[in-house]
Amino acid sequence: MRIIRLTKTVIGILIMLLSISACNNAENGRRSIVCLVDFSDSKDAAERLQFYMTAIKDNVIPKLSYTDKITVIPIDKASITNASDILLADLSTHDFEPESASPMEEEQITKDNLKKYTDSLAGGFAQTFQSAIDGRNKTSHGTDIFGALEVAKTKIASTDNNIVILFSDMMNYSNVLKMEPGNTEFNSKAIGDILNKVPGSQLPNTTVLVLTADQSNISQEHFKLVQSFWTQYFEKNGIKLYDYNSASLSKLNELMSAEPEK
Repeated sequence: MRIIRLTKTVIGILIMLLSISACNNAENGRRSIVCLVDFSDSKDAAERLQFYMTAIKDNVIPKLSYTDKITVIPIDKASITNASDILLADLSTHDFEPESASPMEEEQITKDNLKKYTDSLAGGFAQTFQSAIDGRNKTSHGTDIFGALEVAKTKIASTDNNIVILFSDMMNYSNVLKMEPGNTEFNSKAIGDILNKVPGSQLPNTTVLVLTADQSNISQEHFKLVQSFWTQYFEKNGIKLYDYNSASLSKLNELMSAEPEK
């Protein structure tokens, strides 16, 4: 009986510790940031990828905080089968506080150490991103956004403040759904039926921002059609859509600078 009681006590302590850890994540405002980047081949792909890379390097990485985690993953027709991380960094595993400093200097030194780290991270990311461009299949004409969202689910935690940033024109092109211009089966009247057929996404405690880059090569009507589909998709799946735009970085800056919810 004593062994059973002891076992129950140990299990109870473990559960309590896990609960405390989960609460601490929420209280500390920890963010898990997942950047899904569209690598599929299309018109102006080189310029588009450069825009995405610069946005992550200059507008996402510099705004990381002490407990944030960031992952950058490619999107193409092999979003699930070739889901290699371009960047993976967990800042909570680093100690930015100085070993010895006066109380007046400690805060500033800690901030300086964080900036040194994110500066180094941004520089390394730019090189890794270029290597990823060179290494991806140049004939990849598909875009599996549903698969990419499924991969994103493995990079977040329900106890974190999760942010998924989709750097993509959002025109899914796979066996599940083809959203390219010219596909007459993808239209505003069919959206309801399509939403009932496509895979859902389970992304707890997640805010999504979509940044498509320049879309001047498609009609405004088609842009709005694709935007309408994804707006309804995220709403149906209980995912907060923060913003959906083409090339404006203001909402990205706003989201990254916002105080995490606690």
